[in-house]
Amino acid sequence: MRRFFFSILLFIAVFPAVAQSARDFIRMGNKAYRQERYDEAETFYLKSIEKNPSFEAYYNLGNAYVMQMKDSTAYENYKKADSLGTSDPLRKARNFHNMGNIWYAQGLAASRQEGANAAGAFQNSVNYFKSSLRCNPDDHETRYNLAMAQYQLKKNQDKNGGGESEDKNQEQQEKQEQQQQKQEEQQKQKQQQPQQPEQKKDEMSDQAAERLLNSAQQDEKDVQRKLNETQNNRRKSLEKDW
Repeated sequence: MRRFFFSILLFIAVFPAVAQSARDFIRMGNKAYRQERYDEAETFYLKSIEKNPSFEAYYNLGNAYVMQMKDSTAYENYKKADSLGTSDPLRKARNFHNMGNIWYAQGLAASRQEGANAAGAFQNSVNYFKSSLRCNPDDHETRYNLAMAQYQLKKNQDKNGGGESEDKNQEQQEKQEQQQQKQEEQQKQKQQQPQQPEQKKDEMSDQAAERLLNSAQQDEKDVQRKLNETQNNRRKSLEKDW
């Protein structure tokens, strides 16, 4: 039995009368599974899927592959079970739980190989265990597996933070320095550029003021001229009245 907790509970499918043979194949597969005849169980589950694909058949088939050490094939069948879906949250939880276990095992294998992405596998494992707990928060085995996956994830992330990360840090520092230089240059340009428009604004304001002054002087002259004309007219009229 594997050290990690797999959910090996088999599901008994319930189908309508028209799919009776599919249900019979699942029953025969479950009987063979309990007797540890996993290759026979595999055959019966495949026959059930040919008659009527179901969450239960794919999930049980995945379990049969796990017991035959065919984790990749098991994972594909768990994915198919998930794509079909089920209204039972506990069944969803067990399916996610087993998918998380498979990624955890792949992470352990990758951690022993140079250049392999162990952290990515453990991250997937963590995600599936979290999905399982969302469906069944009271599953203590899933909580334990999640804690183990999170520990391995952090361990491998720290492990990969060696020379490559130092090179990346240097590159980042150089980029930051370049960005700072650009920002400083831009600030200098901004400080210099406003002076010119301000001078223009001042020149424009002086010109405008001068035009307004000339206009006011001209208006004053016009007003004075009109007043003189009015007064002269009045004097003339008064002279005539005399």
